[in-house]
Amino acid sequence: MDADRIKTRSVLLEFLKFRVLAAGEEFFDSTGLEHRRQWLALVHPQALDLSDEDLEQIWNQARILYTEC
Repeated sequence: MDADRIKTRSVLLEFLKFRVLAAGEEFFDSTGLEHRRQWLALVHPQALDLSDEDLEQIWNQARILYTEC
């Protein structure tokens, strides 16, 4: 992993924390792969540099860390 990618991943995870904590598990109901990039373009465009695999990993990590699953 390069430094920029690591930084982008960590910033996105921190950004998601407040979204997930506010919405709970429902946050993940409307953030499927297709919708995810559209949403990120509006609220966190720098995350669009990440691959779909990176985004999936971050979404899974956010679910584990910030919900009661």
